[in-house]
Amino acid sequence: MANGLPLRVSQQIQGNVLSAFNKDNMSFLLVNFNESAPARRWLGEVEPLVATTKQVEDFNEAFSAAKKERGGDDPPMKAVWVNVGLTIDGLRTLSTDSQRLSEGLRNPPGGHQSGFEAFRGKPRDADRAQRLGDVGRSAPEHWLFGGPDQTDVDAVVTVAADDPEELEMKIDEIQRISARHRVVTVLRLRGETLPGAREGHEHFGFKDGISQPGVRQFHEPDPSNPDERKGHPGTEMIEPGEFVLGYPDEHGRDPDAVPGWMKDGSFQVLRRLAQDVPGWWAQMRQATAHNVKGGEDRLAAKAVGRWRSGTPLAAAPNTDNPTAQAGSDDNDFDYKDDPQGLKTPRFAHIRKTYPRDDKFQDDQHRIMLRGIPFGRQFDPALGRGHGQDAERGLLFNAHCADIFEQFEFIQERWANDVNFQQPNDGPDPVIGTSGEATLHMKDSTEQLDFKRFVHTTGALYAFAPAKRTLQGLASGDL
Repeated sequence: MANGLPLRVSQQIQGNVLSAFNKDNMSFLLVNFNESAPARRWLGEVEPLVATTKQVEDFNEAFSAAKKERGGDDPPMKAVWVNVGLTIDGLRTLSTDSQRLSEGLRNPPGGHQSGFEAFRGKPRDADRAQRLGDVGRSAPEHWLFGGPDQTDVDAVVTVAADDPEELEMKIDEIQRISARHRVVTVLRLRGETLPGAREGHEHFGFKDGISQPGVRQFHEPDPSNPDERKGHPGTEMIEPGEFVLGYPDEHGRDPDAVPGWMKDGSFQVLRRLAQDVPGWWAQMRQATAHNVKGGEDRLAAKAVGRWRSGTPLAAAPNTDNPTAQAGSDDNDFDYKDDPQGLKTPRFAHIRKTYPRDDKFQDDQHRIMLRGIPFGRQFDPALGRGHGQDAERGLLFNAHCADIFEQFEFIQERWANDVNFQQPNDGPDPVIGTSGEATLHMKDSTEQLDFKRFVHTTGALYAFAPAKRTLQGLASGDL
């Protein structure tokens, strides 16, 4: 195995936390437990289906090597992966001592209070929803799941596959297990990568998932720069404890202070984000028609921080030039030569969510993104389901070790804050709240009024335990 994690650890951490499933087809089964005993029996049958870090990483490495040998063509290698996350309600149902569980999450050792409190609460809590910007059309009362007066979700079962038929077969297997133990699927969220040239892009048309962090003790460091991942220029290496509990983190907290049953586990943030594609692009056209030079594509790139191809504005500030550098270099840049935001506006999505500047302590607020688009691409010419008659967006799925310091911090303190990085910079035009943003150009400064075209339609927090913890919960020994 190429990575540096001990075998014991790689077999305990669930797949999709440090090793991404990387599949074109993914579904999230949101399930509810009726009673403790049947729920434990259900988990006992589902747990053997759960993939480990080692399984996923070994497959991904073999796939990459085979693809390289084939000159860039995908090899005929397929797999189906499963991951299980448990909400606070699900843990309470499965636990043999729910009072002790609640006390442990309320008063955790080692300085994790804020992160554990976020998990113990729920995204629909009024104060939390307000802070995250889940108001108006995005308010919890409008959600499809996780909202008030809705059936509680006890577990999130993530199923991912290369082949859609194999995905359905695995889901059928899990559903049969659920039927035997009176476990109910509340909702199934279906995601798949966009077809053809849009593969790897989100619905607004921009290449996605480029700036993923590297993980120390897991990914191989660059021999000439141990702070970067080998073969991934610009990819910062982060301590493993930022994503998996029980390891050194960037805060210097004692990794052994984490409760034993939580070690090798990771918190999961799942959000269904609906994207109004024609509305977002109409906003860009309207702004450029009135006062912004360069056309809608350039303004949209300013809002995102990249051109649609994934080329960063930091490397090509005026026009897209995807051939100017290798795609592997699209993460190799910073903003040290652009403090005013003349190339990449300070309000740009990728600059808001990852400032790439040590003074903002980036490495303490990173997350592992594992999302996938849902819905058909927007192209009314293709017929029903491709226009405004259907929803589309992103199934945002992320893993981290501290929900408050990582996901919530990024959303509240960076994306939504109009005064980050500087006063009146404005909100993140992609995932932030509505508001005015300041666009600096060489010869002028423009004030843009960005409306919100990404709306939250469901949210929940879960915890993806180690394999041994899943086994202990299933047997009633934990």
